[in-house]
Amino acid sequence: MPDTLPSSTDENPLLAFARWVAETLPDWPDQAWSRALDAFIDIVAVMIPGADEPAVQTVLSAVERWGSGGVTVVGHDTPLSPPHAALVNGTAAHALDFDDNFDPAKAHATAVLAPALIALAEDRDMTGRALLDAYIVGLQIMGRIGQGLNPFHRERGWHATATVGTVGCAAGCARLLGLDGQRAAHAISLATSMAGGFMSQFGTMTKPLHAGLAAEGGVRAALFAEAGMTAGADTLHGKTGMGTLMVGPDLEALRAAMRGRSEHGQTMSFKTRDIGKPLHILEYGLKVKRFPNCGSVHRALDGLLSLRATHGFTADDVTEIRVRAPAAHLRNLMYERPVDPMQAKFSLEYNLAVGLRDGTVGLDAFLPDNIARQDASDLIPLVKKDYVEKLESEFDTEVHVHLRDGRTVSTNIHMPVGSSALPLNRGQLWEKFEGCVQSRLDKRRASAVRDALCALEQNGPVRGLTRYLAS
Repeated sequence: MPDTLPSSTDENPLLAFARWVAETLPDWPDQAWSRALDAFIDIVAVMIPGADEPAVQTVLSAVERWGSGGVTVVGHDTPLSPPHAALVNGTAAHALDFDDNFDPAKAHATAVLAPALIALAEDRDMTGRALLDAYIVGLQIMGRIGQGLNPFHRERGWHATATVGTVGCAAGCARLLGLDGQRAAHAISLATSMAGGFMSQFGTMTKPLHAGLAAEGGVRAALFAEAGMTAGADTLHGKTGMGTLMVGPDLEALRAAMRGRSEHGQTMSFKTRDIGKPLHILEYGLKVKRFPNCGSVHRALDGLLSLRATHGFTADDVTEIRVRAPAAHLRNLMYERPVDPMQAKFSLEYNLAVGLRDGTVGLDAFLPDNIARQDASDLIPLVKKDYVEKLESEFDTEVHVHLRDGRTVSTNIHMPVGSSALPLNRGQLWEKFEGCVQSRLDKRRASAVRDALCALEQNGPVRGLTRYLAS
C-alpha cells in the first residue's frame, strides 16, 4: 500500500472508503443521530437477555482463560480486553436473533458494530457522540461493501454478518480511534483477512458467534492498524479480492443480471464517488425485529397474524397455511421440525404454528420445553411453502390460509413491521427494551440503563452506560 493515498476519486474502493472514513465531517442530520441512538437502544435491549444464552456462556468460558482486561462483558462480572469483550458481547447481541437486519449489507449490522464500538469507547473513555458518529460511518461502509458483493455473495452461501460485517466494523472502529486515511485503509484491508462465515451454520451456536467474531475482528484490525500493521490495497477489488473470490469469477455476467433491478442499491460494484450519499441510515434504515427469530420469517408471520386478527380464526379452523416467498428467504429457514432453540429460530413451520396458536411469537416460544409442546408440533404439517426465484424487492411474500369452512383468506406483505417502511417508533423500542430486560434487571437498574442510553445522544460518557451492564 502506498505511503500516501491517491488524490483521484476514480480509484480502488478500499482507498476511497478509507479516505471517507477519515475525512468526512460528523455533521449528520438530526434524524441520523436519532436513528443511531435507536439502534443502540435496541441492541442493548437484546444483549442483556442474550448474555444468558448457552452460546455466550460457552464463548465466555473459553475467553476468560485467555486473560482479563478493563472492558465490560454484558451480564457478567468478568472484564476483558476490548477484542475479547467485543467477541463475547457480539455473540450475546445475536444470540436471540432479536437484533436488527441491514438490507444493503444483508447483515446483522448493529450486533457487530455496537459491541465493538462500545468496547473501544469504554476502554478509551469516549463520549456518546463519538460512539454514534462511528456507528453511522461504520454502517455506511458496511452498506457500501454489501452493495458491491450482494445479492450473489449471499446466494453463494456466505453469511454477510461474518464477512461484510467484519470489514464494515473495522471502518467504524477506525473512525472511533481517529485513524488517518492511511491507517484506516490498513484497518479495512486487515479486516478482509479476518472475514469469513457460512450460512450452513444457521441454527447452531456458531451463527451468533459469527457476529462476535466479526466484532472482534473489527476491533483487532483497527488496533493493529493503529499500532502500525500494514496490509495490501487490493483486497476488495481485483482478481484476488473479496469482490471476486466471495462472489464468483464471472462478475460481468452477474452485474448484467442486476442491471435495471433495485435490491437495496446492490449493483455488484463498489462505489467510489459520493460514498456518503445517500446516507444509508436514513435511506434504508434498519429492520428492527418484533420477533426473536430469523428475519426471513417476519413477512410471513406478519401476514399470518394480520389475517388471524382480521378474520378471527383459530388453529382449529385452519386446514393449510401456504406461503409463497422469495427463495432466498425460504432457504434460510432450513428446519421443518426443530429440536432445539437455535433450530427453532430458523423454522418457518414452527414459528407460524406458534403464531397461529398464540397470536404472537415471543422469547418464551424458544424455551426448550415450549419447542417440544405437542400443540405446536401438531400444527407444523399445516404449513406449506413455495419457493419463488425472485429478489426480495421483486416479490411480496404471500400468505394464503385455507379454512375448514371452504374459504381462503390471503394477504401480501412487502416489508415487515420494524422495517424502514413500517418502523418502530421510540416508544415501541422502549416497550421492547422493557420486555427484554425485565427478567434480568430490577426497575431501578433498568431505569439507569435507559437514562444512560438517552445520555449518549447528549454526549454522555460511554462508561456511564457500561457501568450498569455487568452483572
